[in-house]
Amino acid sequence: MYIYLSKILPLFVLPIGLVMELALVAFLFLLFGKRKTSAVFLSLSMLLLWVAATPIVAETLMGRLEKDYPAVMMTEVPLARCIVLLGGAVEPVMPPRMDIDMLEAADRVRKAAQLYRAKRAGLIIVSGGNQPWSPFAEPEAASIATLLQEWGVPPSAIVLEASSRNTRENAVNSADLINKEGCGAPLLVTSAAHMKRSLAVFKKLGISALPVSADVRVVKRPHLTFVDFLPDVRALKMSNDAMREWTGQLFYKIQGWS
Repeated sequence: MYIYLSKILPLFVLPIGLVMELALVAFLFLLFGKRKTSAVFLSLSMLLLWVAATPIVAETLMGRLEKDYPAVMMTEVPLARCIVLLGGAVEPVMPPRMDIDMLEAADRVRKAAQLYRAKRAGLIIVSGGNQPWSPFAEPEAASIATLLQEWGVPPSAIVLEASSRNTRENAVNSADLINKEGCGAPLLVTSAAHMKRSLAVFKKLGISALPVSADVRVVKRPHLTFVDFLPDVRALKMSNDAMREWTGQLFYKIQGWS
């Protein structure tokens, strides 16, 4: 049940959810003849939508999440026995799709393959299952393994953990494999914005993982332009993703998972 709640409850505090809530309140006031009050709430919803959809706001929110664990050069990554690669990066093949679909976080998979080819570690533990409502028969970990092999990682160097549904389960389910394989302190590969929460969950389980960030979404700009203050659907998604991660961090702390 908590898996469903963890996906549903954040909707009430994410930008798109708040916009809909304010618009609903405006509609209710309008039904009761409170036109001025309705106009206030409708204006607030439109203002929030505009602000959340501007690149300057979206990149500020996401940048605050990414700044603690920036990406580093391959030569700066310490040597380790294992890599733990977290899912949330691809979707399996399903008709009419003919190939594995690489999502925005697919940089994680590429980074893990690069680490292996650079001999920073000799084993990759892939952690990623499907949500209960997923239409896919194949777990995400299996699809990631297919990509890793296409990018030069032999099957013998890949271990699958294919039942986890969230970050905490990634850590819990990977812990036994980490101990079984004698990984010690593994390299942890996930998105830069997701790294703080991921490291905290592994640390809570007694695993001192070494961060290797991928999927860095905010880049340094030489200067701002007027376009950075105009609403953009990609910026709205980034704001939504950033607020989802902030909410996730808070939820995990309340639960005692990090």
